[in-house]
Amino acid sequence: MSLFEKYDLELKIILDRIHVVTDVKSTQILAQFLDLWNRSKDIKEDLLPELNPVLNGEMEFNDIGADVVGVAYIEANTTKLMGSDVGYSDLELPTEDFKELIMQWLSILEKEGR
Repeated sequence: MSLFEKYDLELKIILDRIHVVTDVKSTQILAQFLDLWNRSKDIKEDLLPELNPVLNGEMEFNDIGADVVGVAYIEANTTKLMGSDVGYSDLELPTEDFKELIMQWLSILEKEGR
């Protein structure tokens, strides 16, 4: 089972662009967080440099915003997506899963030329 399947995430073409979507209420915040990071350049230059120091033990935690979706509060073992301004439920997942989802999404965006 892929991580996209594990978290009930789907890829959908909307207006000629690929998006991360879900019909599952508990993972809406995750789908929207990923979907808002929709340029490979932004992921490489902004998101991963905020995530990797935590995984490498250089920082105890970090928080990364994503507009109205809220914040990803990243610790070595756990990432919490919380504080949605649009009513999405908070979600906690292993940081390893969070990083792998980002890497898979990055790969998809690169293949799309984004």
